Amino acid sequence: MKSFLCILILCAGLSRLHAQTPAADEAAAGAKALMQRLFAQNMTEAELLTLAKEANKAGVPRQAIIEAKLVWGLRHQDTPFLVKILPEVEILAANFDSASAAAIPTAEAAKAFIAYIKALKAADANDAAAFKQNILEAIWLNPQQTPVFIQSIEKFRRESKMVSLVVDLKLPLTNSMGEATTLHDQLGGKKALLLDFWASWCGPCMNLMPALKKKAQTLAAFDVVVAMNKDDPKDNETAESIAERIRKEQNATLPWLVEPAERPYTKAFELDSIPRMVLLSPDGKVLFNGHPEDPSLWVALKKINPAIQAP
Repeated sequence: MKSFLCILILCAGLSRLHAQTPAADEAAAGAKALMQRLFAQNMTEAELLTLAKEANKAGVPRQAIIEAKLVWGLRHQDTPFLVKILPEVEILAANFDSASAAAIPTAEAAKAFIAYIKALKAADANDAAAFKQNILEAIWLNPQQTPVFIQSIEKFRRESKMVSLVVDLKLPLTNSMGEATTLHDQLGGKKALLLDFWASWCGPCMNLMPALKKKAQTLAAFDVVVAMNKDDPKDNETAESIAERIRKEQNATLPWLVEPAERPYTKAFELDSIPRMVLLSPDGKVLFNGHPEDPSLWVALKKINPAIQAP
């Protein structure tokens, strides 16, 4: 499900950084170290841009700096950032030097990402025609990344359907203790409601439980994180008892709800796979519907409150 990470398969080629001769001086070694730092994963946008300026002064090739910016934007699925650097990526593609490539293997791959960025921009504008044109161009130019681009198509179609959806927040629910509640009750006076759909039989869901608890802690001051169990009753256990057992095992303190057997939210949100997170506004509109680790979730959260930062 982590489609945004698949993009970076081709971006791991840091071994292709400029080779240094044994007689390379200290300045050249420093430039190489800066180039490697440019591709580090845990950087903010501000840190990246500051480092890019340092690298430019140190003589790091412009192509490598542009590639690093592109990799950062793809890794974070930050459409505004990618759109901002689009002119630089176009320069990269027009003047591509295979011998100087740091992460992008070919000019065709660079051109594919230009089309991909344009597709993301069109998706933000809900321009279906432009999205289709550009995403198909990306597939044509870089078929190796077709699975990534196809997942972008699926995401665009899903989000297009979510635009007009309004969820009934007063639908009766129960928590893992069998107590009656609603999403409206869980929302209270907060600005948003973040639902996490999981099941005990879903390995990826269980692996993300620590991340779920961390999100709940991080977002406590801004909105509400709710775990929504999708287990069916089995053997001598009810859906509520399964959910409660997992809650105790995970030592979780966030709201722990059970989806009704009729699966109203599964149908409404088209949950064909889990884990899945859905961000709802107080009036029941869908602000995000995707994988919990998709960086787009934090983009949506920052629109609610710019102070929200990914952990």
